[in-house]
Amino acid sequence: MTVNIDNAYYNKITDKKRQAVLVRSNIERLTSQFFFDKGFIFVEPPILHEAIANKKSEIYLPMYNGMYSLSSSNALFMGMYASEFNKVFTISRCFRDECETLNHLMEFDILETEILNCTMDEMMQLIQSYVKFILDQLLDSSDIKAFSSLLARIRKLKDEFNPRIMTYDEFVSNIYGNDYDKCLNISNVEYLASEYLKDIAIIVDYPTRYATWTSKSKGNGTNITMNLLLPESYGELCEGCERTNDVGLLQNKIHMAKAEPIQWYVDSVRKIQAERCGFGLGIDRLVKWIIGSEKIEETRFFPRVKLED
Repeated sequence: MTVNIDNAYYNKITDKKRQAVLVRSNIERLTSQFFFDKGFIFVEPPILHEAIANKKSEIYLPMYNGMYSLSSSNALFMGMYASEFNKVFTISRCFRDECETLNHLMEFDILETEILNCTMDEMMQLIQSYVKFILDQLLDSSDIKAFSSLLARIRKLKDEFNPRIMTYDEFVSNIYGNDYDKCLNISNVEYLASEYLKDIAIIVDYPTRYATWTSKSKGNGTNITMNLLLPESYGELCEGCERTNDVGLLQNKIHMAKAEPIQWYVDSVRKIQAERCGFGLGIDRLVKWIIGSEKIEETRFFPRVKLED
């Protein structure tokens, strides 16, 4: 495997890349405005983490006589911040050792929130309000008005943004009927969205065996989870869940994964014992969707992508 680090990108600048920079700049500003207006606190989780052995997609750094990793998600830290400040958000740089696809960069930005005393329905409403707010405000941006085709696209996205909510089983059965064996994991759902999804959808209630490990069980073989999926090649934009307070369950999962470096999270959950929800939304993917790009690397002047040899 090799990593594409092409800093001579000034030779490859296109209108799409210029649009991406301006859209991203506006999103950063508007995101803070949106969440501050709703009483959220901005926080800054650490980028350098204690390494978990053999964790898929982690980028490891040997240093200080030990092994560390770069942040691939801030969800655990966000929960701890929320226990102190109730409603928190961040936009931070994350890193994952993933090969180049239409939707994956090794280095990317993510919006993450964590909210105490929040239901899944309330969180889904917040996510939809956020996306609508971004699209609406971009239409008034002087930067965006310089690109008539982009302005027209944003107006169209805004008018069509009305996600259909369906369960995981409903989504899969719409494609395969009752033959679930053909599609039984979350990674395939994003692929199916690009192949079969015609409209924006929020998929809820993933099977427990495929749900994120911090999510709360509904007790019927599914967990309280959600994914906001975009049609065509845009895939998953946002993933969220209601967090579990089942310390025994979390403890067992950490033991099975040999993830003792995050034992502190279980100890903290034991003290919090409050209902809470959280989600992560990919800023690069949001930019990609808004500008109508085919490849996510077009959202950055200097993209970092992993190439197969």
